[in-house]
Amino acid sequence: MSLALVTDRVELYRPGGLDEYGSREPGAGPPVWAGPGNFQLGPGASDPRAAAGGGRGPHDPAGNQTGVLYLPPDSGAVDGYSVKVRGQLFTLSSVRLVVDPTPGGALDALVATATRTEVA
Repeated sequence: MSLALVTDRVELYRPGGLDEYGSREPGAGPPVWAGPGNFQLGPGASDPRAAAGGGRGPHDPAGNQTGVLYLPPDSGAVDGYSVKVRGQLFTLSSVRLVVDPTPGGALDALVATATRTEVA
């Protein structure tokens, strides 16, 4: 059995300014980095009872797509940066370096949680 990981085209943006409530806006302007990455979209949270009380689930409640994004270490990604991947805008959090355990290995990667910023 073999496993093929598709490479995604990624654009990385610095965080934007603050909105009127003090929340950070998504990044805008030219990307600070663009290149290959790998995005593994998660299945999402699901609760059939969530529609009536708000929350997350499959019956039209508020919810955000999330996934794990793998980037080259030289991309410079940090928490709060925005990323455009697969035509959608996500915000990065929990950015961390994962080091290849093989001596001299070339599989180091920045790994981040990506949460969709735009509301569908």
